[in-house]
Amino acid sequence: MSQNTKKCTAPRAFTPNEDDLFDAPAASYCELSRSINETQQNAFVFLHDILNSAGGLHGFLELMAESDDPEKLKKYAANALFLSHSLIEEIEYHRDFLRAETKTFNPVLEETKAHEILNLAALKLKMHNASKGRNIEIVDGLDETVITDKVLLSRILVNMTKNAIEATDDGGSVKIGAEKNGDKIRFWVHNNAFISEDIQKQLFDMQFSTKGANRGIGMFSVRLLGEQILGGTVRFESTKENGTYFCIDLPQSS
Repeated sequence: MSQNTKKCTAPRAFTPNEDDLFDAPAASYCELSRSINETQQNAFVFLHDILNSAGGLHGFLELMAESDDPEKLKKYAANALFLSHSLIEEIEYHRDFLRAETKTFNPVLEETKAHEILNLAALKLKMHNASKGRNIEIVDGLDETVITDKVLLSRILVNMTKNAIEATDDGGSVKIGAEKNGDKIRFWVHNNAFISEDIQKQLFDMQFSTKGANRGIGMFSVRLLGEQILGGTVRFESTKENGTYFCIDLPQSS
């Protein structure tokens, strides 16, 4: 698999101060302005993701309030629970991302089996709205042990898989797996879709989203968390013949 060599650098934390802007030299002013824009971008992304889940949750709660049918109430309650889980996951993932940006993230490292991480990611994906109508298939459930932050790694795999799901037709399949790669463990995601070369060049940019402006931090956050926090290497390969692979290579021990 060829490595995408573009570096993923986290924007520094910045609290805008109007006096600083007016006193700063031209070069510093440009840097401060860029940081403000990135901070605003993160806020828009966070609000968009949260409002999506919160709006759906509110809709089902309204239906529950208006219904007297026990069967419908049971169905609405299940959907509301489903969306509340997604909402919590979105908030926690953005919290992890912000902590990584400000270098305040302390991973909880523990020994875990690779297949346990895959199962955890698959369970979270089943509770996510994006996976509806698609099949998530676990391949190569490796029995090797890895020392990592299990919860964070599962969230990274979920976000890698969500990218693959969005490019997969209804009824299609996305595969996730793990394998030995030298002295590392590789966790990977595959779908049959091809990513055009112009999108490939932008895929790890923070400002880029295939869903439009202010619509996600996607692969930028995956690389930031996977490389800066977990010490891995995030890469991808996409061809018309073989589809698209996303992967993260992690050392087996910290």
